[in-house]
Amino acid sequence: MKSSRILTLMAGLGLAVAATAYSESGPNYTTRVYPGTDGKLVYAADSLGNVIPDFSNVGYGGGGVQLPTVPAKVTLWGVEGDATPILQAAIDSVSAMPADANGFRGAVQLRGGYYELDGTLNIRTSGVVLRGAGQDELGSILYARGAGRRNVLIQISGASRPAVDSTSVRKITDSYVPVGARTFTVENVKGYKVGDTIYVNRNSNQEWLHAIGMDQEGAGRNAWRSPFTISSDRIITAINGNKVTVDAPIMCAIETPWGGGSIIKYSAPDRVEKVGIENLRGISDFNQDVRQREYGNLDRHPYVAEPYYSDEAHCARMVVIDNAANCWVRDVTALHFANSLVQITRNGSRVTIQDCTNLSPVSQRWGARRFIYLIEGQLSLVQRCKSDQGRHSYVLGGPQAAGPNVFLDCVATRPYATSEPHNQWSTGVLYDQVIAPLTARYWNYSIGWAGANIVFWNCEGDFRIQSPPTAINSTFGHIGINASAINHELQDQTKPEGYMESLDRHVTPASLYLTQLSERLGTQAVANIAK
Repeated sequence: MKSSRILTLMAGLGLAVAATAYSESGPNYTTRVYPGTDGKLVYAADSLGNVIPDFSNVGYGGGGVQLPTVPAKVTLWGVEGDATPILQAAIDSVSAMPADANGFRGAVQLRGGYYELDGTLNIRTSGVVLRGAGQDELGSILYARGAGRRNVLIQISGASRPAVDSTSVRKITDSYVPVGARTFTVENVKGYKVGDTIYVNRNSNQEWLHAIGMDQEGAGRNAWRSPFTISSDRIITAINGNKVTVDAPIMCAIETPWGGGSIIKYSAPDRVEKVGIENLRGISDFNQDVRQREYGNLDRHPYVAEPYYSDEAHCARMVVIDNAANCWVRDVTALHFANSLVQITRNGSRVTIQDCTNLSPVSQRWGARRFIYLIEGQLSLVQRCKSDQGRHSYVLGGPQAAGPNVFLDCVATRPYATSEPHNQWSTGVLYDQVIAPLTARYWNYSIGWAGANIVFWNCEGDFRIQSPPTAINSTFGHIGINASAINHELQDQTKPEGYMESLDRHVTPASLYLTQLSERLGTQAVANIAK
């Protein structure tokens, strides 16, 4: 899976690789995204100026940057008994070393063997890598042992959250900033400069909640009691008069009647950066005597029939990335964790998760479980990953997942629920060549509208796509049935369909993300992330 689709695109970009044609009948361009006279993509705007946005800024280093190989500074072999204090001491030892010119302190290298862990490993310092000797049965195995609920096996987190400068608030004066825009006007730019880290805030009000039908009693009401702000993490790249340009597009339109928007500077001196977890296997111990046959009925969970392991008094997540940026998890296999292989929280940004596999999760098969690759932050990339027996395998969590975020070339096998934006108004995620049941829809439950300005591109599997008022969800080149049997009773069939084009035939280019990345940074950027 790592090679075929990327090699096809790389051949089209002029790189020296062998590839076959993507479509047997030639290019199949969409009316919304197609090549112009210069060969580069043209994005057709609607009447308000909204376009399919550029998603290419996601991932480590802002996209197109090869993950580094960091020299080992400490090497460990498997030990008997609880290895938590030994591994933590090694991590702390490397954390105390000076950073090199590239910001790296070094790697803790684990040799092959078992490392039984009764506690959580914490990485709190930038430039530290935890690396194993392989992710198979003969590699480096971190074994989360013992009974009792444990939140996470490996925690990457800075000491404190980003701090905003309350004196730097500047109102956005444009009456409408469309989806895909990178430039907008503010009341004044005094105190701002190129390179500043800012939040671009998209506000909302009760009038907007009413316009999208979320102020009414009934479905979705519990999650939408008051207006909220979507804060997009951005860097200023240009200032021209009172016009500000940022590094990545806006993923949710900013509209004066619905609350308008503003910018505000922030600083994150304690945010952890350049931390990696790689080339190892994680296993969560569990009680095999705890089983149950099914939850609900077979119409709701059609795959559940035989008794299954359902213990939840064990480790929930393998890796959590919080208050961290420019980090990565690669070549990791996880078994039996109740919730996630990786969770990126709301203060996680520019993270790459690649070539990872999640197998045999152990938990009950219903709400708030088995969110395998969970993004609650932004500007992150999950590519070439696999999930077996997950629920929401590739999932976004709430308005803090402000986008852009990308799931690229991923597969979910034997899923118990759909991959999707989940929780209220996650915005600007691209599912690119994902093989899984997918939805971007209205939940007839406490969630309500779960996602806005979502794009499915050349995906495969059953799907359900609906568009909320003031936004649009789109699918291009989707192969699968336009219906979702999973959680059918929680769907509202009266909501409007999303935009669909070229069903049952893939479109050109094969990958929207990789093409956007190549056009922004060149073909080498595509080659960098193919490794």
